[in-house]
Amino acid sequence: MAKLLAAAGTGENLYYFNAMETMPKSETLVDNLSVGVIFTDRTGILTYLNKKAELIFQIDKKTVIGKRIDMLPLKTTIYKAMSENCRDCPVEMNILGRGVIIKSTEVRNSDGWILGEITELRDVTAEKKEKRQREEFVAMMTHDLKSPLMVMLGHVQAMKLGLYGDIDHQFRSSIEEIERSGLNLGSMLENVLDIYRLETGLIRIDRKLTDIGGILESCRRDFMLQAEDGGIELNLDVEESITQVFMDGKQLKRVFANLLGNAIKFTPRGGRVSVEAGMNGEMLHVTVKDTGIGIPEKDISRVFNKYFRSGNASGFKGTGLGLAISKAIVEAHGGIIEVESIQDLGTIFILKIPIHAC
Repeated sequence: MAKLLAAAGTGENLYYFNAMETMPKSETLVDNLSVGVIFTDRTGILTYLNKKAELIFQIDKKTVIGKRIDMLPLKTTIYKAMSENCRDCPVEMNILGRGVIIKSTEVRNSDGWILGEITELRDVTAEKKEKRQREEFVAMMTHDLKSPLMVMLGHVQAMKLGLYGDIDHQFRSSIEEIERSGLNLGSMLENVLDIYRLETGLIRIDRKLTDIGGILESCRRDFMLQAEDGGIELNLDVEESITQVFMDGKQLKRVFANLLGNAIKFTPRGGRVSVEAGMNGEMLHVTVKDTGIGIPEKDISRVFNKYFRSGNASGFKGTGLGLAISKAIVEAHGGIIEVESIQDLGTIFILKIPIHAC
């Protein structure tokens, strides 16, 4: 050992030599993994279990090492788990009250010879519990916040219709402001809920025969007053080739409304917002173009990230969720959404969506 130390030298070389001397063996490393690991040779003999696998199956590896899987007692959890065909895709099982995802992979040497099979066991009990708690929280928030908001807006509508008696002009203006604020709050709640649905994969697309031109025209009407108040020209051009297509009109209207609302919000007085829609083969193409403040080049790659807001958007209201939700909806249709922008000159959002389910 002394000769080896002398050969290794001092200082940095000695440090690395000592580090190698104390490096844990591969078996020790695998034993400390947070996932269970099982290895069976090509004849089906179980040759290795790490500590996590022992914990999941609640067995002593000495009782199973060296035995063929098909010779283990049929009722044991390890036999049931190892008998699953989980090579092509993971399988989730309940093992002694815990949720475990099992995935196996064929092991080959450098010459391509099959050595056996390695099986990974991932305990997802805590993850499933956390997911259930999130679902319960979102359900509670939906009920506790949206329900009273809808009641309030219902009374506002009743007042506007004169069901509680005549109201003067000044009071009507106040009621309309309450209604706008309530609708904005409802929209923000929907965004929060949609981010949750996005993270948990709950965004669902219900394709039906949809009049895209009609949806775009409806969005144009909805934003016309806002555009006129801001001194912005708003144009819509829909090709006659667009007929009814199989898409989720309700979800796509949210995308169009978000892009159109952003375009108007970030375009100064005297500017222009243009929406064009047409067909390219089996793809619907929609572009929303504005002559607004644009997006700095360094921020373009991040505009679809949740909660991200470009530095030049300071002073404008927003949560940074709209584009992330829009991207999720478009991609759930099998489409893509792209952005091109030059700071201080304007921005173009391009949507390409297949008219049939992929």
